Amino acid sequence: MRSTLAAALAVTMAFAAVSPAAAQTATGNAAAASDFEERQTQALIKAFRLSNDGKPGEALSIFTEVIAAYEKGVKSNVIYRCAGSSEQALGGLLEAITTNPDKDAVAVSRNWCAALFGKGFVLIDLGRPAEARDYLAKAVEMEPDNAHYINEYAEWYKSDRQWNRSYDLFTRAWDIVSHDKNGPDRRVAARSLRGMAFNLIELGDLDKAEKLLNQSLDYEPEAKAKVENELAYIASMRKRR
Repeated sequence: MRSTLAAALAVTMAFAAVSPAAAQTATGNAAAASDFEERQTQALIKAFRLSNDGKPGEALSIFTEVIAAYEKGVKSNVIYRCAGSSEQALGGLLEAITTNPDKDAVAVSRNWCAALFGKGFVLIDLGRPAEARDYLAKAVEMEPDNAHYINEYAEWYKSDRQWNRSYDLFTRAWDIVSHDKNGPDRRVAARSLRGMAFNLIELGDLDKAEKLLNQSLDYEPEAKAKVENELAYIASMRKRR
C-alpha cells in the first residue's frame, strides 16, 4: 500500500487529468482538456434542462453520450473518483487506495458522476428503475461524499420497499451532509432526515421517526405541510395499536 505522501503526490499529478479521454487527448495540451470539459458541461446543462422540462428520453441520449465520452480510455486496473477540489480528491483517493491496494486511483471531473446520476434519474422517470439502480450506484461509488446522490440512491431502495437498506443509505447521507441549518445543503439534510423517518415508520419505530421528522423542519421549514402529513400518519398508526 502506498504511503499517504505518495498518494497525495499521485493526486497532485492526476488531478489535471479531468477524464481518461481528456488526459489522452490533452497530453501537454491543457487547452484541449479544458475544451473537452466545457463541451461536456454544456451537454449536461442541456440534458438536465430537458429532464426538468419533462423530456427524459431526450435527456437520456445526452447523458449516455457524456458517459461514453468519459469512459474512453478507462482502464480496469484504475479506480476513478469524481472530485471538485484537490482536498476532496485526496480523501476519495486515499479511501480507494486503502480498500484496493493493488490498483491505482485517479481523480476525475465531477461531470462524469453527474452524467451517471442524471442517467439513473431519467431512467426512473422512464419507468425503467431496474436499469437506473446501476447508474445511481456507480455515481455514489465514484463520488462517495455526495449526499444528494446518496439520498437518491436511498430513494431507489425505499421505492423497492427495502426499508433497512434505504435507511442505512439515508443515514449515510445525513452523516456526510453539512448540518448548517442555513447552509446551501440544508434541503439535502432535511431530505435525509425525512427519508430515515419514512423507513423507520415502515419498520415500526414511530417515536424515532417522529423525532426525525420534527428535526427536519429545522432545516426545511417550508416542507411543513409534507412533514405534518407524515406526523398525522404516525398518530393514526398509534391509535391502531
